Amino acid sequence: MALQKEEGEPKIPNKELILKTAYKLFLKKGYQSVSIKDIMEASNLSKGGIYHHFESKEGILVAVLDEYFFKELSIKESDFEGLNFKQRIEKAYMLGVGLFAMVESMGKNGIKYPIQRLFQFQLECENFPEIRKQFRETSIAYKNFIQNIVSEGIQNNEVKKDLDPETLSYQIVGMIEGVAVHHSTVKKDVAAMLTEKYEKVFRSYFNFICPNP
Repeated sequence: MALQKEEGEPKIPNKELILKTAYKLFLKKGYQSVSIKDIMEASNLSKGGIYHHFESKEGILVAVLDEYFFKELSIKESDFEGLNFKQRIEKAYMLGVGLFAMVESMGKNGIKYPIQRLFQFQLECENFPEIRKQFRETSIAYKNFIQNIVSEGIQNNEVKKDLDPETLSYQIVGMIEGVAVHHSTVKKDVAAMLTEKYEKVFRSYFNFICPNP
């Protein structure tokens, strides 16, 4: 079934249409179950229209991940300037919330169980060594960024000085990932749910690690 353009919606360039269509199909059916023909039919493009931009389905997958995953999780330090410790941790948390919310919004009717869908898609993508390596590098960069936030928080007396920055960074990343994993069966409205859970989980945590919570 071709992807229907809603009334008043501007025409999407073919390359962007291919990526958006493929991402939606990958999330719903799994990468291995999607064919180039499926992408052609859903995007209403010819085989030549697909291969004009991409040499293979794997090439589409790499571009999808760059556009909808790695780009969305890229950290711009300038966005964190002027924020205190708690605000910076919340902003780092919201990077992940944005990923799940984007998954939920894909297509006219959206995608249900977006957290679960994204996790399943990510696990399938890790069958490709180069993609698995990129996932790992992104994860390490994210953890190191959290550790830098904690270190600066200690220097600024926003975090207790007797605590170890590396240990706290593992705890924070673990809680961020844990909230999402624990609620992976939520059907919709994930952004509101994850924001609410952040307030409950991290308010208590800050009481333990901050001198003036």
